[in-house]
Amino acid sequence: MEVLLARLDNPELATPTIHVAGSKGKGSSSAMIASVLVAAGLRTGLFTSPHLHRMTERIMVDMEEISPDRFSALIEQLWPSVEAVEERGNVGKVSVFEMLTAMAFVQVRSVGADAQVIEVGLGGRLDATNLVVPDVSVITPISLDHTAVLGDTVPKIAFEKAGIIKPGIPVVVGNQAPAARRVIERAARERGSQVTYAHDHMALKQGPEHAVTSGGARVQRVTLQSPSADYKLELPLLGPHQIDNAVTAVTALEMFAARRRLAIDPASIARGISEVRWPARGEVLTSPDEAVQVIVDGAHNSSSAAALVSTLESLFPHAGSAVLVYAGSGGHDFSATAREFSRLEPHVIVTRTRHPKAVAAETVADALRRDNIPVAVVTPDVESAMREARLVASPGDVIIATGSLFVAAEVREILLSITPEIYTDMRGEMMPSYETLALTSLSPTPGTPEIPGMRGNPTARPDPDALRDAP
Repeated sequence: MEVLLARLDNPELATPTIHVAGSKGKGSSSAMIASVLVAAGLRTGLFTSPHLHRMTERIMVDMEEISPDRFSALIEQLWPSVEAVEERGNVGKVSVFEMLTAMAFVQVRSVGADAQVIEVGLGGRLDATNLVVPDVSVITPISLDHTAVLGDTVPKIAFEKAGIIKPGIPVVVGNQAPAARRVIERAARERGSQVTYAHDHMALKQGPEHAVTSGGARVQRVTLQSPSADYKLELPLLGPHQIDNAVTAVTALEMFAARRRLAIDPASIARGISEVRWPARGEVLTSPDEAVQVIVDGAHNSSSAAALVSTLESLFPHAGSAVLVYAGSGGHDFSATAREFSRLEPHVIVTRTRHPKAVAAETVADALRRDNIPVAVVTPDVESAMREARLVASPGDVIIATGSLFVAAEVREILLSITPEIYTDMRGEMMPSYETLALTSLSPTPGTPEIPGMRGNPTARPDPDALRDAP
């Protein structure tokens, strides 16, 4: 990755940067930060992963995803450098995620952005994004996730996340377990970096108050107070954990503004927070007056599932029964995640998404049953699972689709009539690691629909499903 970026004249260093890592909340926090920067009049790039429906979602400028034509042009622009790196023979092959990261850096530089918000893909220390030199680093809450790659304890995972801390660069830290705090503080001390705990810096002065806007949107209203300002916020992202993410985001914005000598006033922060959109994170897809509510969320570990349960209890305190549409994804403990929903006593429908990392529905169902989690129905796909959920749900009930971002994405596509990128050559239950998957080592199945931007050379074109699998 370092060699590739050097060939591209180091685009990662061209733009003032906020770098965001963490186990949960890093995507939401990144989106809030970028939305506020845009509201403050700054041209802003945002790089996140994974995507829900289209690859182009990963690279945004001013909160708008790039076009398929621009995505294609970036691949054409970078491809000679990719081939040159691989021809060296001594630095390995360029992975899909490395290519996407480089594309984001080049795109942000090409538009002359004033700022970029870069979300870590996996971990931090060894992540492809970790060649930036940020103005502020951010570490959102750390919990057990991707344990096969990052380690099987919170301190081990925190060590990887703390790898984004750079010498002399301040780091804003969200709520953390004591074990994670110790690791982060040691890393910061060794590198001479100031640690600011967002919840020590910023207080919840008022709220939360749940409300429905005149347009029918659900929001949380809160007032945050820092040493320098009060912020009256209307947050469209739902749940207590999103208030925590807002505290982290606003703290990072204050620090970034101070280091860059920018004027980001409370009105801009309020406007940016109110305008943020981050789908499939505690997202209610039905209007408040519908008899059965549907909420989708990408919860894929026990901590994020617990946050979703708290969100459900705050949003629907008088709801009837819960219907859980659940799908597991490889590399995650889907039984531990499902256990968090047990206090809702849900009617559980286990299914499988079309994603190549999806685990067979029967495998997931068997694991849940072994863990004494009752499973009512097993379906072969998400569409049939939603049909079943609609049949069993009564007025006042809530349908919850979760277990991974991929099941949340498919339910969004069904209910919102979204046409996704779909490819016919999905391969197996587990795809190779995104960090080792090389672009030029892959070839597509003949007749596979071409993703926008993929080269036509069958020996050099990245596999579309491998791209969808990148984190």
